[in-house]
Amino acid sequence: MSLDAEAPTRPAGRSDPGTLGSGPVSGPEPVRPTEAWGALGSGRAPAVTAVQLWLVELPFLRPVQTAGGTHRSRPLVVVQLLATLHGVPVEGWGECAALGDTSYHHEDVERSFAALEGSLVPALLDQASVDGNRLPPPSGMDAVRGSAPGASLAFAALEMAVADTHLRAGQRSLASLLGVEGQAVELGAVVGQLATIDAMVATVTSLVDDGVTRVKMKIGPGWDVDPVAAVVSAIPGLRLQVDANGSYARSDSDHLADLDRFELLCLEQPFDRDDLEGHARLAGRITTPICLDESVDSPESARRALAMGACSVVCVKPARLGGLGAALELVETCAAARVPLWMGGMFESGYARGVNATVAALPGFTWPGDLSPARWYLGDDLVPGLEPTRTGPDGGLVAAVPHGPGMGPAPDLGVLTRHMARHRRFEVAR
Repeated sequence: MSLDAEAPTRPAGRSDPGTLGSGPVSGPEPVRPTEAWGALGSGRAPAVTAVQLWLVELPFLRPVQTAGGTHRSRPLVVVQLLATLHGVPVEGWGECAALGDTSYHHEDVERSFAALEGSLVPALLDQASVDGNRLPPPSGMDAVRGSAPGASLAFAALEMAVADTHLRAGQRSLASLLGVEGQAVELGAVVGQLATIDAMVATVTSLVDDGVTRVKMKIGPGWDVDPVAAVVSAIPGLRLQVDANGSYARSDSDHLADLDRFELLCLEQPFDRDDLEGHARLAGRITTPICLDESVDSPESARRALAMGACSVVCVKPARLGGLGAALELVETCAAARVPLWMGGMFESGYARGVNATVAALPGFTWPGDLSPARWYLGDDLVPGLEPTRTGPDGGLVAAVPHGPGMGPAPDLGVLTRHMARHRRFEVAR
């Protein structure tokens, strides 16, 4: 479930490159995001005092259906890191994107929690203990990552918490670190498979009326050409893309070619994540650009897929890539090669969605990402979340990237406690 360069259609959907997610237009040459990330935590580091793991179940406002199944709640693993700097308490937060099942990734919430509890957090504390319990920089956690090599989603959450702690200790925002402070990003939305085509048309129409200018529809065998045709007919000019979540086989290629007539932004992940050759063959016979999601689990895999011609568009999901550091490397690589990027979504809480919005403000992101406010799909949220306004190009919805220290507003402990399914605390010996 995916819950949540030069453009193949119109350019970037941005009217003011100085404010809407494309970087500064004047002044000194900005620091490369990967360099800024590598420098984070290079000064006096906070000393970790405890780590808490939370497993919570946030209710969906309505069930979300994809080719992989129906989801009625959003389980989340949240990492809370407690530390001190010069005697002043500081906290950092990370959110894990793992789902309640393995329909999207082999690592579900149970595996993520187990990896954090049994390997990653102990490895972090062991590394910190060598330097008086001082936190390592987020770019210096290779040994921690190596303690659980199959748990990229869990590591991404821990890396986020470490980075957030360093940012809050320095009274600095992620946006300022990446050079996108004060910018805004245009918001897109995702629509799962619905009971009827009429319901799909009504849902997409409502989103467009609210100011959404780019919509991603979930498709799968038996739910593809007809609902897409209905939406395109009802809303001419809508920037529309479709996501198959790997639900088709190569034998469906002729059928998928019928999507060409709709001039979609892209067809996302039609085949299995391991079938790069199949994607390359499909890309060579259809005009709809192929985007990969599940197949791209590292910057290296993205470069391999692009070299094979398996895709011409890349969906960025920091958690799937193994964290923000890996995501920033991929962003720089694709931007330099003029490969269109857009920010994917995993039906995150407002906390992680704000982090993704900040990354999506970097140069290279061509289309509005899966960044609709979490309150549109969650019945309760960890933070207030993004506040969209209709001030973007063509009156579209945009939201300012989070400001203030850290990744964004800290999760609400009351919400965590109210929806807690499991909790574990690690105390650090002084």
